[in-house]
Amino acid sequence: MDKKLRNISSGCRINDKIFSKIVRRARRHGFVTERDIARFIKAEFKRAGAGPAFPPIVAIGKNAVDWHHRPTNAKLAGGGFCVIDFGARVNSYCSDMTRTIHFGRAAKSGRALYKKVLRANVLCTGKIRAGIDGHEVYMHARKTLGKHAKYFGHGLGHGLKKIIHARPRLGRKEGHFLREGDIVTIEPGVYIPRRLGIRIEDDVLVTAKGRKLLSKSTKKLVEIREKSLEK
Repeated sequence: MDKKLRNISSGCRINDKIFSKIVRRARRHGFVTERDIARFIKAEFKRAGAGPAFPPIVAIGKNAVDWHHRPTNAKLAGGGFCVIDFGARVNSYCSDMTRTIHFGRAAKSGRALYKKVLRANVLCTGKIRAGIDGHEVYMHARKTLGKHAKYFGHGLGHGLKKIIHARPRLGRKEGHFLREGDIVTIEPGVYIPRRLGIRIEDDVLVTAKGRKLLSKSTKKLVEIREKSLEK
């Protein structure tokens, strides 16, 4: 295993452990605001002997429409979908993972939208292989999102190295061919103005025969029910 893969894989394992802790603590009403979760993530990086690859993004409700939202004192209770985007930096190498959970019970329409984003994530991951153009995978995401593709404003993914947004890119531009050994993100999202944002992101290794998923955290929709939020 080369240095890049070893360290990014280690970062992904740290991310997975932190996300599990976030869910457990949220179910015990251990967070009140976006900033509470962001501070927790930073503390857990330090505990694991890692650093942040970038400032954690925690965005509840309409705040998640901004995919680079900076955490605020916005309350989580009953706030709807919450995008949590973070990545551990291990020996200078960056990892990057996003999960979207729901504070309160999700409406049927919200569940359907989440499933659509998840389907795009899974199907696009399945397209990853050496030699494919990242643009082709990006277009597959837009096709899968269907009528909601107009709310998908960023690229599908990017390479991971010692910088968080490296080549190759999976986006509107053609000619970014994936090579064996590349590690890329797959991060489809839907952002409906003044309402909500949903993003699901994994780190994926490009192999000779296809791909290997490095992010292992559950992608089943996690709901933090209102009863659990009562003080």
